[in-house]
Amino acid sequence: MKTILKYTGLLCLLLGMASCNEEQEYYTLEVPADQMFLTASSTDIVLTKPQEAETAVTFTWNEATNRGEGTSITYLFRMWMVEQTTNVSETFEIPAGERSISFTHLQLNDILAEWNITPGDVTTIEAEVIAQVNCDTQYMKPELSTTRLDVTGYAKNLEALYLTMTDEAGAVSTMRMAEVRTGTGIYRTTVENLVPCSYFFATSSEESYPAYVRGEDDNTLAYAVDESAASPFENTLTGAYDIIVDLNALTVRVIPKIYDLPADGMWLVGDAVPSIGYDMPTAYANGAFTNDDLAYPEIWKFTGEFSSSNGEHSFKIFATASGGWNDVCFFAPFNGADPMEEHTFLPARSQGDGGDLKWFSNVDGMYTVVIDLSQMTIDMVSAE
Repeated sequence: MKTILKYTGLLCLLLGMASCNEEQEYYTLEVPADQMFLTASSTDIVLTKPQEAETAVTFTWNEATNRGEGTSITYLFRMWMVEQTTNVSETFEIPAGERSISFTHLQLNDILAEWNITPGDVTTIEAEVIAQVNCDTQYMKPELSTTRLDVTGYAKNLEALYLTMTDEAGAVSTMRMAEVRTGTGIYRTTVENLVPCSYFFATSSEESYPAYVRGEDDNTLAYAVDESAASPFENTLTGAYDIIVDLNALTVRVIPKIYDLPADGMWLVGDAVPSIGYDMPTAYANGAFTNDDLAYPEIWKFTGEFSSSNGEHSFKIFATASGGWNDVCFFAPFNGADPMEEHTFLPARSQGDGGDLKWFSNVDGMYTVVIDLSQMTIDMVSAE
């Protein structure tokens, strides 16, 4: 009996050892074939600041494979940089019933910025839609679909542009154009001795491109990644000029040099505006001209209630922020000039250098006095 038990135990041991040597069986989950066929509305995209609010790309896809009764699908979307797969966007959950997602120029550019992509560089992006299966009884692998696209970003907040000019002799010169106020996208410089030349606006002091070049006309900008598709502006003007670039509107303006205000402001004084009169403290408090559009720094405006019957219904304009009646002012070209008919606006001077010449207002109601410090003109228009 003992012998039988001994052999029985040995047999069990051998069988156990044999089972340990058998290959372990693994279970795999089937991944369905791609039926979604993700596509992008464009596969070669150049992003621009002026189009920040416009749609740059829309991704669309077909309905995912039906995974059977008791299941539903949630679509997820993400993107990553092909050459650096750790650069991954957030995962976007698509609202139920929708099979598309869009990105504006700004949104797509922000993603590139998060990945530390240099503006102007072409980046290949892989986009992926994930059909996540919702099922209470078992796990099912999601269906996947991908597509690729090339995207070129832009510098969101350039501290400066670089006016690059080539004169008729082939000499190249560069001028830095500072942003007039941080974040505005508006740049300005003064060229004291502009000569006939071709020019464009580089985005770097070290490289000519990317750059803003001539667009549809002499006042429109286009963004160029390299020289191959770039057309410079052609200038025939000579003298002192201000150049103003607005990257929000993609415009450029070349205007006669703007007159430098002695105190960076102007103040109307006179009984043509009864609420101000010829009272200096009131003029400084209520008679200030303002420049509300940084893209048009030459335009200054004052709006007030004018009268044609109060006193001599006249006015002049202070050019200094404080002082006496003999300080520097802007005077009319002749006494009694009507700014709605005589538009000449002369440089500021002291009263002793030409007399106390005033403008006369012949209107009643709310009017705006408009001064152009580039063309050196004055006008009055109804504000009602």
